[in-house]
Amino acid sequence: MEEQEEKKVIVKLKKVPLQSEREEIREKRKHKFSIFLLCLFIFVAGLGIGGGFVYGLRSKGYLPHSDNKYDAIKKYLGRAWLYKNDYEDLDSYLDDKAYAGMTFFDFDPYTSYMSVDEMKEYYSSINMNYVGIGVQYYLLNDVATITRVFKGSPAEIAGILDGDIIVAVDGNSIEGLSSDDIKNAVVGEEGTNVVITVKRGGIEQNIVVTRGTVDSTVYARANDDYVILEIMSFGETTTDEVVKYLNDYQNYSKLIIDLRDNGGGYQTAVQGVASLFLGSNKIVMRQVYADGYEEITNTINGKYFANFKNIIILTNGSTASAAEVLVMALKEGHENCISLGETTYGKGVVQTPYRLQDGSIVKITTSEWMSPSGKSINNEGIKPDIEVKLNDIFYQRALPFEKDDVYEFDQVSESIKIAQLSLDYLGYDVKRKDGYFDEDFLETLLMFKQDHDLTINNKLDYDTYKEIISEVSITYALDENADPQLNKAKELLNYD
Repeated sequence: MEEQEEKKVIVKLKKVPLQSEREEIREKRKHKFSIFLLCLFIFVAGLGIGGGFVYGLRSKGYLPHSDNKYDAIKKYLGRAWLYKNDYEDLDSYLDDKAYAGMTFFDFDPYTSYMSVDEMKEYYSSINMNYVGIGVQYYLLNDVATITRVFKGSPAEIAGILDGDIIVAVDGNSIEGLSSDDIKNAVVGEEGTNVVITVKRGGIEQNIVVTRGTVDSTVYARANDDYVILEIMSFGETTTDEVVKYLNDYQNYSKLIIDLRDNGGGYQTAVQGVASLFLGSNKIVMRQVYADGYEEITNTINGKYFANFKNIIILTNGSTASAAEVLVMALKEGHENCISLGETTYGKGVVQTPYRLQDGSIVKITTSEWMSPSGKSINNEGIKPDIEVKLNDIFYQRALPFEKDDVYEFDQVSESIKIAQLSLDYLGYDVKRKDGYFDEDFLETLLMFKQDHDLTINNKLDYDTYKEIISEVSITYALDENADPQLNKAKELLNYD
């Protein structure tokens, strides 16, 4: 019988831990897991700290490689600027600021960038083709006196007259407002109504005016044997407007062209207006470009008012640009033309507008203009043939006069000085004009109060001061005899 082999089975013995040993094992596992979590937290936190550090570096001027300076600055402003939420479209605003900065030069104040809105406002100011009521007013120390009501304008149709004083617009007082503020209150959508409160003959009345399109850069009138032609700006319609007025005055031979406060406009407009008085084939101006090329602008064929044999041009320190071109063109090209008043502004360079994709423009100084004879007036202006200054009051800075302000005998004030100069302009006997309240000024002040039915007292108070300034404004606007420059021009024409 065969012997059976003995099979050996090896069994691994495993110790069963006691209860105390099992608890020790669990604690060790928990410790290892805690260490793992701590390491993970440090790693993640390190990433966060690293990211924050990078952001901190960027915020202090370190630019990411993918951004140029312009884009980076915009991002920083968009992310961190305290006032970013004040702008509905911050990106567009920053773009416009950047373009404006790119075209800003200390030595060339005329090269500039204009956004679409700025461009519209700029061309509207030249063409004066706004939607409004059609008046021109003179603002002096809160007194807005209407000096012109243009023919066919909404204001004329509604019954507003030259000399009316604007007191309020839609029930809101104009006191303290600038000229632009008043304008913005008056203009609006075509066909809408605006209530203009005016003071006429000491009585206030409300006049409802329906706003409409106003095109008027020119105003003219005839006095005695001469014509006064005011050109406020050289816009797209200026030449046609001049023709419209002067067609009624072809039997006159004496002309006063008032260019005071005319800041210029389009080259084509001044070319057209010059042609009306010079005839065809006369030089209006020369332009010299950076490469030395000279371009000559000549008058154009068309209407020619040869009847005006004597021309006097009125100028002041705000006569500029295209207005100065006309002055030089007529002085050098007309047989009998002189300038009178004050030295002009002195803008002797030309800007060319270049339109950009979004409708905005960049105006770039491209040439210097010269008179027909080649004379430059840039930064010098045109000295008048006959210099005539206005009264000193018109060169004073307007000062606020509060309702509770009162000045009495033996006091000194700039407001007293303004009152003294104003009364002197109005024809009162004012012995001193230095701002000192003496007995002579008191006597003059009492005389003015009596003439204007004011409360008689020994004080320069709010009501008296306002009445004095108002009288100055009205007098200058409506009394041609109170304009020494215009008076001198009329005197010279009558002498001829």
